Amino acid sequence: MSDQHADGGLIVPPLLAVCAAELLDRVDALADDLFRKITTEIAPYARLSVEIMADVRDFNERNLREQLTCMAHHRPVRTDITRQSVRRRATQGVPLDAVLHAFLIGYRLLADALIDRAKQQPGTTMDDIAQASMALWSLLDAASRTVNDVYRDTLVSLARADELQRLLLLDALLTGKTADWAALGGTAASLGLPEQGPYVCVVADHGDVTAMEQAMLRGGLRSAWRPRPDGLAGIVALPDPFPAPGCAHASALATVLHVVGTAVTGRAGLSPAYTRLRESADALRLATLARASLPAGTHRAVTLDHDPAAALVAAGPDLALRMALTVLDPVLAAPDRKDLMETLTAWLDSDTGSTTEIAEILYCHRNTVRNRLDRVSRLTGRSLHRPADVAALYAGVRALELRPR
Repeated sequence: MSDQHADGGLIVPPLLAVCAAELLDRVDALADDLFRKITTEIAPYARLSVEIMADVRDFNERNLREQLTCMAHHRPVRTDITRQSVRRRATQGVPLDAVLHAFLIGYRLLADALIDRAKQQPGTTMDDIAQASMALWSLLDAASRTVNDVYRDTLVSLARADELQRLLLLDALLTGKTADWAALGGTAASLGLPEQGPYVCVVADHGDVTAMEQAMLRGGLRSAWRPRPDGLAGIVALPDPFPAPGCAHASALATVLHVVGTAVTGRAGLSPAYTRLRESADALRLATLARASLPAGTHRAVTLDHDPAAALVAAGPDLALRMALTVLDPVLAAPDRKDLMETLTAWLDSDTGSTTEIAEILYCHRNTVRNRLDRVSRLTGRSLHRPADVAALYAGVRALELRPR
């Protein structure tokens, strides 16, 4: 049998060492025979390009020479060339089962040649042949494990490299670094997106990239996502084309809103639709504003159209907060400020402005609602019948809702 060396390699019995030394002169012929068998019996190898086939032939010869040299010098059989070959085939897209099949053919050919030589050696017994065969099967078993391990490690490395490339491309798009996007060879296909828009940019407070991508796929949407310190940013391809220039199909946008809204665990904002990926940085800014138009703690996805005034407030939060404090300071200083602000907010959020409706929401009498609104009007000097005053009050309330906690 073969001996296990301290470094993990296998050392073949002396009989095989002698046979391996004799076969070193036939490496070229063995490599040609192996190449013919591989390209004849294994379909994925038969479909390789001429250039890659030449590479396969070269690795066959180098691998056989390495194996036989180690055996002949009674050294642990090395796997350097095997590992290089497996990494190369994995990157070329040759399936794992095909690579394993190729190595099985190679070891069978090598085993046949070595055993034939062993039988010709003077004084060789059946026990010697049996030990030699077991040693060769041990080598095949070790090689199979090496092929599996190296192939899978290579796929993991390729996946990590692809993911890094995707992240770099997304960063270039979302930060407006079009030169970097071009230098990296950016294409829509490299992000898994269609070549033509429309697209929307999405910004979410929280979320897992994998979970978000899967949610999009379940909704029939293609997307690319980037983790950020404040959550997630992504580009989603709308499922329908533009029905007219500059106008996104309402049902397509509604689909994205629904899917994002059910997938996120906090706020999410969507940009207007756009046609070119290089417009993603501007879209990101608008999506961020849409998200910022929702108060912290909200669990919802919205567009800028949801509340344009709140989006304007979010665009200038410091100025908006100063304005809010100026407009609402008398109310905030009143002893019953909680009731006043609650009633004002309910009235501003109401679709009808009905005091009866607001009274039902707040569990109080409608006269109480009227009195509180009149008190807000007196304290602020703002009329609830004058549009400009109502707009100032609305902006003030939204600015207070959106201020950092």
